[in-house]
Amino acid sequence: MSNGQFLLSVIAVIGAIVIVLVEGRRAIGVASAAAAIALAPSAIVVGGPRGAVIPVLGAASAGLAVRLARLAAERLPRVSGLDPLVPVIAPPDGLFGPRSVRMAAVACGLPAASWISFNVQLVGGASARGVVFAAVYTWIAGITRTLLGRTIEDLAVGTSVIALAAGVAWTTQGGPATSTDAGALAGLAPLSGAVAGWLTGRHRRGVPPERAAEGATEGMR
Repeated sequence: MSNGQFLLSVIAVIGAIVIVLVEGRRAIGVASAAAAIALAPSAIVVGGPRGAVIPVLGAASAGLAVRLARLAAERLPRVSGLDPLVPVIAPPDGLFGPRSVRMAAVACGLPAASWISFNVQLVGGASARGVVFAAVYTWIAGITRTLLGRTIEDLAVGTSVIALAAGVAWTTQGGPATSTDAGALAGLAPLSGAVAGWLTGRHRRGVPPERAAEGATEGMR
């Protein structure tokens, strides 16, 4: 493996770590950006500078979709609903909870990604292990975040990363001619971001101010 391919692999590993560790209301934007940084060099190797459009534009669209959907939802009357950050699959400290579990899972996926990168060739018979590894390992990180997710936000993060990685992987195997199909796959990233952003905006955070004031008045009585 050349130094360039090794660097692509290192970037992919760092991106995967960020993907499985980031949490909170900005998780989709941060994870999508990490995926784009991990995938863009590989996409450039295969399709030139234009190849980076799919992961970069997909990640930027995902972050923007979260923000716009949340702002749109917040303009409507607030309702008690599903908070995408509240665990719905397992309690916070149970079953699939800690970040360390996700880290262990993505670490176990490292040999699989390495094996695939050694045995899969790019379009035209070319072999670039770093390119294949980046796409596969980023995809594994997305799968890990989805399967071990406890919240809607986790599922949205995983879906966004999987979509971006699948789009780049599609291009690496089919060449620039498949950029339209790859772009359609990457389009799932902003869609998942919009869903999570909408749920966040629609969810009521805390007690409305008027009810809090009423409760304080009754307490003084």
